[in-house]
Amino acid sequence: MANASDIGLAVLVTQNINTLGSAHMSRLASFCFFQFALAFCVAATSLPAIAQDLDDLPVGTVQNFGPNLQTTANGVCRQPEGLTIDGDGNLYAASNSDSATTVGYVCVINDRGQLIDIIPVPAGPGATAVGLLGELFEDNSLYVLDQADDVPPHGRILKINPHTHEVVTVASGLAFPNGMAEDRRGNIYVADSLLGTIFRLSKDNSQLSVWFKDPALLSNNPNQPVGANDLAFDADQHFLYVDNAGNRQVLRVALKEDGSAGRIELFADGATIDQELHLQGPIALYFADGLQFDVKGNLYVMANLANEIQMFSPGGKLIHRYQGTGSNALDFNASAVFKGRLMFITNMSATDGGINSKLSVFVAPHRGLSDKVFPVISASED
Repeated sequence: MANASDIGLAVLVTQNINTLGSAHMSRLASFCFFQFALAFCVAATSLPAIAQDLDDLPVGTVQNFGPNLQTTANGVCRQPEGLTIDGDGNLYAASNSDSATTVGYVCVINDRGQLIDIIPVPAGPGATAVGLLGELFEDNSLYVLDQADDVPPHGRILKINPHTHEVVTVASGLAFPNGMAEDRRGNIYVADSLLGTIFRLSKDNSQLSVWFKDPALLSNNPNQPVGANDLAFDADQHFLYVDNAGNRQVLRVALKEDGSAGRIELFADGATIDQELHLQGPIALYFADGLQFDVKGNLYVMANLANEIQMFSPGGKLIHRYQGTGSNALDFNASAVFKGRLMFITNMSATDGGINSKLSVFVAPHRGLSDKVFPVISASED
């Protein structure tokens, strides 16, 4: 079996806090060629070494997964932001390319890190850009958000057939739709980063309504105006968690038995944590992005300007920080999904021109909180 040096594994950089105190039209032609010759493109893709089975990696490992998305398929997959996974373990990475004006793309990568499909997503009417992000995979359909040009009503909720590539707009009128979560009733919740609002889309996709609106979901930081970012329910769905990227906070809104929103409360504050732990900040929740829970109730937050995965206890204490090193370092880690104990992550590479556009895989201490049943669950022990 290959050792760590053979495959260039990332060295875990972790701190235990308890003890340490949009593509141009010309790209569309390239994509059309890709559709006719997908098999050849995939065969020619140069993948990072993944010879070692992911099941064998130690807890805390962070390493690259799949192809270089900045260059693969003429760069249509670059700057991935949103991410979701289907029941077969295929990953759907939504490109939020800073050059996408007419067509965006969702790139499908299988559980061996191979690019197997590309889904084109045209810009919406009147929009000057297409920026794909938050995703869900439910009932054999792919839900994707489009922030477009951050101008209402151009923000959209899209439903995509992953087999036929049909794209349907199920709701529009948003400014910057960013993250999504689904409750047990099948309703989809969408956070809008500029409107300070969480919307709810009915199970049949027929009605989009305001579920919760509060100034706490707006950013007070003029240098980082993105407020409400991602969403995640806890195991019992007593609370819907939402992070505010600009304010470096995680908050939670009570979910009442009738499905309405209750009060909002602070779960974790980055500036306070930096002070309490004597971190040379900003570190904690520095541009808090993707959210994921594990089966023990721990919350993982993608702190993308810190390039870290930050792990919080059920009580809101920062208990671990993880990052890769060298070529396996995280780069504006945006969204995450669990498969067993394996967490797959998009690296949007937003601050360096997309040069490190890629996916990463992180081995978490516990299984992720997920209702999906995979054919083979990797790293499935608690």
